[in-house]
Amino acid sequence: MKIQQRKWFDSESWHTIYLTILFIVTALVLYFALPQEGRFRYEFQKGRPWMHPTLIAPFDFAIMKSDQSVSEERDSLLKSLTPYFLFNDSIEQFQIKALSIKIDEITLRENTEILYSRIVKNKVLTIFDKIYKKGILEQGNLNAPTAIANSEILVVRNNLAERYASGQLYSLKTAYNEVYSALEILKKSDVDLKQIIEKFHPEDYLSANLIFDQEKTNLEKQKILENLSTTYGVIQVGERIVSQGDVISPRIFLILESLKSVFEKTRGDLTKYYLIVIGKVLFISMLLLTLFLFIYNIRRKLLRSKRDITFTLTMMVLMIIFCRIIVSSGTLPIYIVPFTALALIIRTFLDARLAIFVNTISAIIVGYMVPNGYEFMLLTIPAGSIAVISQNNLQRRDQLILTSLIIFLSYAITYIGISLIQEANLASIDWEMIKWFLINAALTLITYLLVFVLEKSFGFVSDVTLIELSYSNQKLLRRLAEEAPGTFQHSLQVANLAEEAIVRLGGNPLLVRAGALYHDIGKLVNTQYFIENQSSNFNPHDQLTVEQSAKIIMEHVNYGTELARKHKIPEQIIEFIQTHHGTTRTSYFYIEQNKNPNQYIDEQLYTYPGPIPSTRETAGVMLADSIEAASRSIENKNNFTLNELIDSIFQQKVSSGQLDEAPLTFKDITQLKKIFLEKLLNIYHIRNAYPQKEL
Repeated sequence: MKIQQRKWFDSESWHTIYLTILFIVTALVLYFALPQEGRFRYEFQKGRPWMHPTLIAPFDFAIMKSDQSVSEERDSLLKSLTPYFLFNDSIEQFQIKALSIKIDEITLRENTEILYSRIVKNKVLTIFDKIYKKGILEQGNLNAPTAIANSEILVVRNNLAERYASGQLYSLKTAYNEVYSALEILKKSDVDLKQIIEKFHPEDYLSANLIFDQEKTNLEKQKILENLSTTYGVIQVGERIVSQGDVISPRIFLILESLKSVFEKTRGDLTKYYLIVIGKVLFISMLLLTLFLFIYNIRRKLLRSKRDITFTLTMMVLMIIFCRIIVSSGTLPIYIVPFTALALIIRTFLDARLAIFVNTISAIIVGYMVPNGYEFMLLTIPAGSIAVISQNNLQRRDQLILTSLIIFLSYAITYIGISLIQEANLASIDWEMIKWFLINAALTLITYLLVFVLEKSFGFVSDVTLIELSYSNQKLLRRLAEEAPGTFQHSLQVANLAEEAIVRLGGNPLLVRAGALYHDIGKLVNTQYFIENQSSNFNPHDQLTVEQSAKIIMEHVNYGTELARKHKIPEQIIEFIQTHHGTTRTSYFYIEQNKNPNQYIDEQLYTYPGPIPSTRETAGVMLADSIEAASRSIENKNNFTLNELIDSIFQQKVSSGQLDEAPLTFKDITQLKKIFLEKLLNIYHIRNAYPQKEL
């Protein structure tokens, strides 16, 4: 006897665990994405009114100079820095000795008289000695300042520093020119002297003997920078900083920035660290709980799909992290980030209301980490909402360009409106911001590329892809038109019926059209067994048993699924192939087999595998398929017969439970009947007969 093991977790439990872990991971990532230090509670901008209550200094703090002011003052002080150069006697001694030996060698080869050679050597060495005594500045050292005419340096000789203008000293170039000129004069005075001088190269015996002293210069630099102050003064505790309504002047702005810096550093101390952690956890938890409750109550279907909910949270987190990186860099304004791309992407793949809500939640989180977060939220939330509403379906590139223009106008108009409320002065508006809004809108165009990448990564189907799949030149549709023309025409009519129904009822007409065109693609196998493709009186079913015929007919669903997956047709389209017959029976063959009352009939052999439709779109295609096929068999097509046919098919589908999982109301069903009747009357060109007027 086997003991049945208890299953602790079913698929629904595992799904709940997955959602819990997903939201926890999202919360952790957002926690670390937010600034780790405390946040100053007041928002302010230079030149704008102080919108908060009168601010009193809560403690003593110094007024910090701006980085630019400190840098400018530092540069000004360093201009007075005089660099130190060390006079190196050994260089002169070495070079003069080497030159002396060289001249001796030359005079020896030339058999010059000893007395004359000494005279020559003394004259040449005197020239070099004079230059070395004055000094040749080192210029190859990267740390040494560039020698500028009339600038001063300190030359240290025998531990004594002497001030010189750099123009009084030689560089290697000026030293060479001086030596060359002096030697030229000597060569002109004596032919024999010329022969000796031309035997050596003067530049080989010239080297810098004033070496930059990095250590002494740095000590002097430190003494100068000790006088550099990074503050303007001190604000005493209890001192009024700014009153409500006061315009924030440059000085008040510096005071507020100083208070903010000290406040946030103090909040980062260990004593208050845990309170900040608790605050961040509560803040993130409440926003994610708000998002969860919205999805649970308004878009619960999203929670049933691991892919959809993972995609939504991943896109939100990536956008927030990207904004955090831009803010941390400090080099670019936050408005350069194409934030509305988040809403557009979610709108494209999922839902408009979800896109607006995620955009709002994300803007609130980013508003916490950016300067002037309140203004950021006021600008970003309307821009994202308007972008989503204006972008019905991403079907053409020009739609995205138009949306980018709308985003730019939304940002610009909202910003100007806020500025006018705050300033009541057009001249005070920072028109530089308009440039960033324009760049933001232009960068939103990358959404078109991202849609393609995300579509392939997450297995979504965009409207652009649906349009491409619906082209009659697509490989499978082209084959269907050539090999099964009857089925192809049937699919076209089903697409027209279902598309019209979903347009009026509400849904995705592009998805319906693509699904309807591919729903019978499995009839490419055993084409001749389907009546719409039989061009002669020969029917191959006449040579088969009823069970064999039923099997061939039902297998077109499985064949269609295999063909679609082989050609990489998206699963959303394959769903139409699998559900267009639901779990109905092949009625004709089942009735034929049922004519023998004494024979046992296995109903499964005549029942399609399903599943049944679970969306408006798949339900619409199922109904359109049955109605279009059945309408062909009616000889006398008129308003009455077609209406009766539609009623009977709807009744069959409802009674057999085929529409149990489809989100259709009684009102929807009534409307669908009306739509199908109108379309069929138009297809078959049926007009109501009007009574003729008596003559």
